[in-house]
Amino acid sequence: MGGAGGGMGVTGGAGLARLERYLAGLPGGLGAYPSIQAKGSLVRSVLEGQPIPALLERLPPLLRRVAADPPVGSEWVPEAHFCALLLAVADLRGMSDAEVCAWACERNRALFESPAYRILMSVMSPGAMVRFAGRRWENWHRGTTLEVEGIADDGVRATLRFPAGLFDGLLLRVFGQVFAAALMMSNAAFPLVVVEAEGPESARYLARW
Repeated sequence: MGGAGGGMGVTGGAGLARLERYLAGLPGGLGAYPSIQAKGSLVRSVLEGQPIPALLERLPPLLRRVAADPPVGSEWVPEAHFCALLLAVADLRGMSDAEVCAWACERNRALFESPAYRILMSVMSPGAMVRFAGRRWENWHRGTTLEVEGIADDGVRATLRFPAGLFDGLLLRVFGQVFAAALMMSNAAFPLVVVEAEGPESARYLARW
């Protein structure tokens, strides 16, 4: 999968539109940025409860191998593989962008509530969760950074930095829902996280609760 991919050749005519667009904009396709990584537990969470046989039929070979034999939770995999699988599942299930974001929030709440992560996520207040958001991000991602800028009257801003093309607009909104799920775990009743600005290598978030 060395090329950036484009057209129907990437997924063998499977019609996974989001995945196609993502790979077309990713330098090097699925081989991009191998040292930029995501935790295996994120991959397993995306695949949990999905129609794996139908998904395998439609994925490019490299992703097919990841979906057929997911990494253990503590393993690290290329971030591009995690992102591509998330988009492929969304395509396969015919989700709207809003449904993808709602699904991401639900799946991450379930992940954070699992025995392996409950203590890590639930012992902080929302303010402390935000203060240490960069460190929490590093528990799940390598090679990308989340920088909290400080608290203002209208909320807290943070900037996510990443290599060019690694995260598209939908993925950036998905991560906003991940941040919201984390705030829910810290007993924030009505967290709201929005993307204020986005570019090819960064996105700025505003969080309120």
